[in-house]
Amino acid sequence: MTEQHAPDPGSFAVDLRAVCEVDWIRLAFTADASDPVFTPPFRDGPHGRPAGRDVRPSYPLEFVVETSTDNAEWTSVYRTAAGTGGVVNIQLTRPVTARWVRMTSHRRSGPHPLGLDGFEVYGDRGRAGIRAVRP
Repeated sequence: MTEQHAPDPGSFAVDLRAVCEVDWIRLAFTADASDPVFTPPFRDGPHGRPAGRDVRPSYPLEFVVETSTDNAEWTSVYRTAAGTGGVVNIQLTRPVTARWVRMTSHRRSGPHPLGLDGFEVYGDRGRAGIRAVRP
């Protein structure tokens, strides 16, 4: 059973620096459903105590991706209540006009902060393609 862990919601946003047509989005979370929340140390430190521990960040179980042209009004373009972490490729059903793209987590896999390694936005800005990345 997975519990709700405060504080949520937590969000990450990308400013594309111009209004663009967004086609798809890639989110790369540090952890996925196969990762344990805690991995015990593999060797002992001084005085028989653990040398350290490896704590995994959380990934969103329930999250929404939204776009905005003015950073005030937001439109949902993707929503899930069955997040598994890892790499999530979101192909939009049709391109949307946006300057900002954000992901907001409403429920996490564990008590630790969200681990987002990559937030990539793909689309078209006139003749030049866009690729905005924010870890």
